Parts: sequence; C-alpha cells; structure tokens
Amino acid sequence: MENFLSFLLILLLLAAGFLSIYLVINFFEYLKRFQASVWKDLCFERPFGIPRDDFFFYPVRPLRFMGFLFSPDESRDRQMAEDIKKIKLSLAGIAAAAAFNFVFRLIF
Repeated sequence: MENFLSFLLILLLLAAGFLSIYLVINFFEYLKRFQASVWKDLCFERPFGIPRDDFFFYPVRPLRFMGFLFSPDESRDRQMAEDIKKIKLSLAGIAAAAAFNFVFRLIF
C-alpha cells in the first residue's frame, strides 16, 4: 500500500511539474508577443552567442524570473496577472505534493 501511494505521489509531482512548464511556456509566449520589453529583461541577451530570438528554447534568467513572479508590481495587465497567479498556484501544488510525500515517508 505504501508503495502504491508513493507511486501516486510521484505521479502527482510529475503532473504538477509538467503543468508548471506548460504555464511558463505560455506565459513567455505572451510576453514575447505583447510585452517585449519585459521578455527581453527576463531572458539572456545572447546565450552561447545565439540571439535570443533565434534560440531553440527561452533563455530565461531564473533569478530574475523568480523575482518577477513574486514582486508586488501593480503595473501588470490583467492577462499577465492571471498567468502569474496560475504559475504561483502550480508551484504551490508542487511544494505541497513534495511536502506531503516527505511527511508520508517519515510516517511510513
């Protein structure tokens, strides 16, 4: 029974992780299309000598992106605020599933 529940928790973590990746990709698509200045601020300029517009994936600066997610900036438009809220909820889901998995493994 413990193995089955651990397997379910790992699947839940994977699903929440994939959801977060999907939400972040959609968020950066929106930023690239409608908020180019914010997108340029959150991405590296020329990673590996390749311009950021021609890069295969989004060259995100992780520390700037996390700071941007959790900053209390009120100048964001409605779509950006909704996307940020969804990303925060998915990250909270990952943290909750990981914490529950940790507590479950301590008990059993």
